[in-house]
Amino acid sequence: MPTKTITVVLIFIVSFLEADCTKYFIKFTDKNNSPYSITNPAAYLSSKAIQRRQLQNIPISASDIPVNPFYIDSLRSIGATILNPSKWFNGVTIECDSNIYQSIRALGFVENGRQIRKLAAPKEKKLTKILEAPSIVVSPGMLRSQSFDYGSAFNQIHLMNGEYLHDEGFTGSGMTIAVLDAGFFRVDSLEIFDSLRSQNRILGTWDFVEGNHSVYEDNSHGMQVLSCITGNIPGQMVGTAPGASFWLLRTEDVSTEYLIEEYNWVSAAEFADSVGTDLITSSLGYSTFDDSTMDHSYSDMDGNTTPCSIGADIAASKGILVILSAGNNGNSSWHYISAPSDADSAMCIAAVDEFGIKAGFSSWGPSSDGDIKPNVAAKGQLATVANTGGGVGLANGTSFACPILAGSAACLWQAHPDKTNMEVFKAIEQSANYYLTPGDSLGYGIPNFIVADLLLGGTDLNLLTSDNLLGIYPNPYHDEISLKFFSAVSHSLDIEIYDALGRLVMNSFNEINRGAINNITLSGLSDARQGMYFVLVRTKEKSFLRKAIKY
Repeated sequence: MPTKTITVVLIFIVSFLEADCTKYFIKFTDKNNSPYSITNPAAYLSSKAIQRRQLQNIPISASDIPVNPFYIDSLRSIGATILNPSKWFNGVTIECDSNIYQSIRALGFVENGRQIRKLAAPKEKKLTKILEAPSIVVSPGMLRSQSFDYGSAFNQIHLMNGEYLHDEGFTGSGMTIAVLDAGFFRVDSLEIFDSLRSQNRILGTWDFVEGNHSVYEDNSHGMQVLSCITGNIPGQMVGTAPGASFWLLRTEDVSTEYLIEEYNWVSAAEFADSVGTDLITSSLGYSTFDDSTMDHSYSDMDGNTTPCSIGADIAASKGILVILSAGNNGNSSWHYISAPSDADSAMCIAAVDEFGIKAGFSSWGPSSDGDIKPNVAAKGQLATVANTGGGVGLANGTSFACPILAGSAACLWQAHPDKTNMEVFKAIEQSANYYLTPGDSLGYGIPNFIVADLLLGGTDLNLLTSDNLLGIYPNPYHDEISLKFFSAVSHSLDIEIYDALGRLVMNSFNEINRGAINNITLSGLSDARQGMYFVLVRTKEKSFLRKAIKY
């Protein structure tokens, strides 16, 4: 082939690559002359999405109306490739060359545009959202509740008393969860998802990166996340909402990091809203990018600045319970939570170990505008997750703390379908062990889903008419131990801690309030030897005895 011809071909290839890899977000001025209207929401919202709004008294608004299809068609006719529309942002992500982009910017119905991905040499991916320990095969366990044999996953649900909801019959059945992630490798074939598939609880899939339904050949991170919620191999692993239904939505391209992924996330959240999702759980986080001009700063972590954080708050305003991982930057120079977990109305989840101690990698709060972040915490250090080989292993990350908690949140909401998303949100916060003394590491702490159920009006335990010890935590403990006690009458509570030989280690008298959940913390226990202890809680009428491990 002549040299000149080769040169022409190379120039063509470079031009094609530049066009292929230059992506923009185009914002429109209005939704005028749209074929859609507020008065006919069934044209663009599912019946379940409409019902969610009705149950929570959320009106249909202009933000619910899809982007004007005439505007989208006009961009396509100029030569742009349409990627994902965003009705909440009233715009669309596109792919085109710079000449077409300038022509689009000149259109009268275009308000502005911004570059969100360009051709660049890929850097090593900053997988702040995918921090895993080496996969370790774990032996089947004998840890179970009345309902399930959780195997090695027992600790991660028991730390929150989430198994109580399962024993009461609430497994997430009828609840729809959208998982926004990087891919769901082999979810269509792994044994741990057999019941999910056989019961037709995968409602659908969509890949917002590639624009198709195929998500099962992509990254395994979303598969592991999903296993924390609905994995089911009795004796090895049972997730926190084994009866829930799912939309599996890929928004993350793990090969690069660009701002377009935040816009993918928003489009996916809109889709989740429109199909009737109850909860969104997402273990993705954004702070810095391959193109440093797109980087966020800590000051941007105010819940109102980054695209995905704005989108998360809008999703919450539509009645969806949005649950997000805090990030794994606790030991890095960034240190803080990442977007979208800074969103004001989204629940940001930190990671703890099996003893309820903060994992070192778990990102810190607060948000830059001073909101308490993370909101709460769940097990994320050596969490039990599915692995790509079909077995069960251990992994680290707020990526797993997030879905572990989200599953229990779905069960809680199933138990109280008349409550709003934010009422469930607040009950989870108020049930947590540091609710009265929140901090920047774990927020309000580890939720207690027995208490959350009570706060929302649950009466199955007859707690409204009799005293009851709701829980002691953390267990195992180190230097202090806390109790939650519901008291039917006002009286004193005698708490005694005995070692394994029956020797009294501590005695505490506490005045408690009638008709309230009393939070009591006993400190100064760090000098006691490691081992088993017994906590005896006594009122005039009743006694409660619990085992506790000192480490």
